[in-house]
Amino acid sequence: MICLDTNIIYHFLFETELTSASEKVIREAIIEGMAVPMIVYNELLYTVGAKIARIKHGVKGKYSFQKHIAKHGFPEEAIEKVNGFIRDFKVTILRDYQDPEELVETIRIYRLAPNDAQIALTCKHRSIKTLASFDEDFKRVPWLKGIP
Repeated sequence: MICLDTNIIYHFLFETELTSASEKVIREAIIEGMAVPMIVYNELLYTVGAKIARIKHGVKGKYSFQKHIAKHGFPEEAIEKVNGFIRDFKVTILRDYQDPEELVETIRIYRLAPNDAQIALTCKHRSIKTLASFDEDFKRVPWLKGIP
């Protein structure tokens, strides 16, 4: 099983300079099976929703997006796009591993942002050794093999 980080899926869903690299990673990961922790699913919904709101409605920034959601609701297209990817590629959504002390310890020891530490710990406690991410920070985590 390969864990996918938010950025791999995002660059697959939207045409960017990293789309071809994302496509290659996902093609290879299909063989082993793919999973995302719930925190990645959450990040993905938010970033895809913000991108769609920016494209379709000119919404820029976190607070503008929150106001947009309050007025118009969360972009349904984002939910469909993310859930379509999850369904079409048979991605397993994992419950996040939750231990506040271990999370803080991981943040400190490996110099990670909280969400990244959460992803790393979920992989560790679900015996997932490979993480696909464009985030270089995961290279500091000894129990993870990073791709690409």
